[in-house]
Amino acid sequence: MTTNSVVLDVDGVLADFEKAFCEKFGYNKRHCVNLEQRYPKDTDLIDLFVNFSPVYEKLDTIPIGCEISKWCDKKGFGIHVVSSRPDYVTWTTSTWLKRNKIPFHYLSVANIPKVDRIIRINPLFVVEDILSTCLKCAEFGIPSFLVDWPWNQSDNLPKLVKRIHNFDEFQEKVDEIW
Repeated sequence: MTTNSVVLDVDGVLADFEKAFCEKFGYNKRHCVNLEQRYPKDTDLIDLFVNFSPVYEKLDTIPIGCEISKWCDKKGFGIHVVSSRPDYVTWTTSTWLKRNKIPFHYLSVANIPKVDRIIRINPLFVVEDILSTCLKCAEFGIPSFLVDWPWNQSDNLPKLVKRIHNFDEFQEKVDEIW
């Protein structure tokens, strides 16, 4: 069943968690998606940082994700914001989205497999920053837009995964998935 829904990730797409993390811990090993692999000696501090709700209240927005969200809203898509953030920051995440005037219709914040939630939604497409999530979505026939970051580099993207650097590039490639 085809839906009129799209899925947008929060961190790395709408919210700049990376900037906040790097300001706290440094800019080393940004090619690693796993934060503990970047700074293995700081795993306890990283765990505290990631699980500290106020961190999520002050994040900057990422222009490409905000523009995509507004574009999707104008097109009449049901916007599902799906995140792997801890579930106790659901209210914080919702408040942050509203305060930053980012359109969305549904919010799913939980420590359960993200791809399972995405498959249940059966969206027209996903906008994500984690390569493995995009690859799993492609296995289920769900197209993805991969927002370009140092941790998601690959030359071998399947046809259903489109790397994007800016909103204009998203607009150019959106027709390729239909």
